[in-house]
Parts: sequence; C-alpha cells; structure tokens
Amino acid sequence: MTEGLLQEVKKLLGIIENYKKDIENLGTKREGLKSVNQHIELAIKESEEATKKLIDNILETTNILKNVMSQLSPDDSAKFKEDLEKVIKLLTESLTLLEFQDILSQRLLKISNFMTDLEKEILKILLLFGISEEKSDEKREELKEKLEELEWKKEVSQEDVDDILKQFGM
Repeated sequence: MTEGLLQEVKKLLGIIENYKKDIENLGTKREGLKSVNQHIELAIKESEEATKKLIDNILETTNILKNVMSQLSPDDSAKFKEDLEKVIKLLTESLTLLEFQDILSQRLLKISNFMTDLEKEILKILLLFGISEEKSDEKREELKEKLEELEWKKEVSQEDVDDILKQFGM
C-alpha cells in the first residue's frame, strides 16, 4: 500500500513539474503572438494605403477621360467615344470592387483583437502561476495587484507585459 502511494505521489509530482514547464513556456509563446499581431497590423495599414492610392488614381484617370470626352467634337469617331465610355465604366467597376479591402481590414482587425485578448489571457495565467509559486507575501500581493489591473484593462501595453515577465525573470 505504501509503495503504491509513493508511486502515485511521484507521478503527481512529475505532472506538476511538467505543468510548471508548460506555464514557463507560455512566456516565449507570447512573443510569437506579439510578432504575428504586428504583422497583421502592418498588413492592415499597407492594404489601406494601397487601396487609397488605387482609388485616387482611378478617380483622377476617370476625371481626365471625362475631360477628354467633353472636348471631342461631334465629328470625332463614335468608336473612339465608345471606347472612352468603356474605359470609364471599367474604372467605375474597379472602384466598386475595392470594397474588398474594407472587409479584409475588418477581418484582420478581428484577428488582431483576438490575438491581443489571447496574449492578455496568457499573461493572466502567468500571473496566477506566479502568485501561487511566490513565497514572499509582499511579492504575492504585488502580483495580485497586477492581475486585478490586467483584468480591467482592454489592451495591455508592452510596458505592462515587460514588467510582468520581469517578475518571472523572463
């Protein structure tokens, strides 16, 4: 009976040690989340800038073509006028098709917000783990305060993250 109990305690200690290692690895995973989030935010910014430039170019080209059409005389080729009207129609359709960018930005923003929330949850887990492992009452209270502060924040600043990770020597 005692030997069986000893084996169970050893097994339990092994599980706890593995759990501790998994928690410590969360800190490194968080860096990956931060990097992915930065790439998503950059993609949103770059796609918005490109779309704005495309819209500006299409509008300017359309105005130039309309100006050229207004200067044509009735004697000018009907085929030429027809081609210009087709070009204007294509440019107008292109403007309409650029609506995809707004949808894409909204989706990327949702992903970015999810990543931020996930990062916040990882930090909460790290804090909870730190609170349970901390020997010093003063340090434990400090970590509890950080956890409460984190609960109320919508977004976590890099300074908050660095400060929390510093608490764990990361």
